[in-house]
Amino acid sequence: MTRITALELLSSRMTLRTTSALTQTVADMITAGLLSHGDRLPTVREVAQECGMSRSAVGEAWRELGARGLIETRQRGGTVVLGKPPTPRAIRYESMIRSTFSGVRDLANTRTDSLTYPDLTRALTWSVSQPHLHEPFTAPITPELQRVMEKGWSFDPQQFITVHGLMDGIELALSLLVKPGDAVAVETPTQGRVLDVLESLRARVIPVHYGESGPDLDELRRALISKPVLFIYQPGASLPSGRSVDDKWIAAAASIIPPTLPVLELSHLSLLHDSQLSLGSVLPEQVTQIRAYNLFFGADMRIAVIGGTSELLDAMWMRLTYSTRFVSRLLQGALAFLLQDAQATQELHSLIAAMRERHDLLASALREHGFLVENTPGPSIWLAVPDDHSVCARLSQQGIAVHPGRFFQAVPVPEERIHINSAAVDGDHAEVAALVKGACELFSPFDRP
Repeated sequence: MTRITALELLSSRMTLRTTSALTQTVADMITAGLLSHGDRLPTVREVAQECGMSRSAVGEAWRELGARGLIETRQRGGTVVLGKPPTPRAIRYESMIRSTFSGVRDLANTRTDSLTYPDLTRALTWSVSQPHLHEPFTAPITPELQRVMEKGWSFDPQQFITVHGLMDGIELALSLLVKPGDAVAVETPTQGRVLDVLESLRARVIPVHYGESGPDLDELRRALISKPVLFIYQPGASLPSGRSVDDKWIAAAASIIPPTLPVLELSHLSLLHDSQLSLGSVLPEQVTQIRAYNLFFGADMRIAVIGGTSELLDAMWMRLTYSTRFVSRLLQGALAFLLQDAQATQELHSLIAAMRERHDLLASALREHGFLVENTPGPSIWLAVPDDHSVCARLSQQGIAVHPGRFFQAVPVPEERIHINSAAVDGDHAEVAALVKGACELFSPFDRP
């Protein structure tokens, strides 16, 4: 397509002369194939003259299209089309699935399959007996579950909503808060699937190293210079490091976080703690927390509760009303029962005690082989190794899957790590520790990919 043809076509397809309209028109033309890979776009001056816009408005649209990966401005080469954006793929998640569906033992993903979950029979029976079951319209959360959440939440949120697990809540929140090109401050290491979602949104990840007592505050201060639209972190038993914040960190972080910056807290292991610290105790108008429960009650109890600001949760609920993604009252009722019934609570405490015992046994066995294992509640063990790729490959040959540290990092880091789920190690802690030690001793620099 010639430049003059592209210019005339662009002008004819614009209904409004605004930056957002120009951005969307060019994006639509690329998607429709009217602008192809390598096509040279008109100059900013030409577009401004033809469309009756200011050069700054056109330049802003070009920057937005560049942030989306649709166009590229080259020195002395003008601005060219890069083509249709590729379909986003959850690269880390696909790798995690492949590594555990290959017939090897899964010590990589956080799961407790071989432990006994609290019995769901009584919980589901109770849930079936609750009023308003099978009504055609639903609310963000059932009254029964909301009452339970209000008793045990880390702060006083303005509103609650239920979603289908932690990742459902993360994807929903990020799709509303983050646009292509936005900077997002994220703890590192963090949950790999968080990075998958941010990459699919073409966000700019600003990593903040998670230290022994929380995300590094100096790095957070530097990250704030980039004007992030969001800060994401895990307050307790973070995946994959197992680290948690302390009271001192909460107070210090609250003092430097700008009053307009939303904070998203992720909690997949909140029941490991009698109480969990939260920035929401100091910044309740900015913090939204997502809590998942399937690790404690089984994969088919895939439900998470979100507590936070009405502005964000209203927007999330409005998005859900366009679909049928709302959580069944049966699941909500069962969760409410499990979190307050005396027998279910006792069964939950037995599960947690067994998880901690397995973690302590594997951590001790690894220490006997000279590994430095941090004192965390588990079940994650974030282990330093000579090279994560080669150690994972050699353990796979021995029939064990663990995750390489790079899955959880937004950018490469000097220290190599692997993630091991201690809750999946049942009785053979010494053998697993010996295999990990052997995989590290066999490392050769030539094994690097």
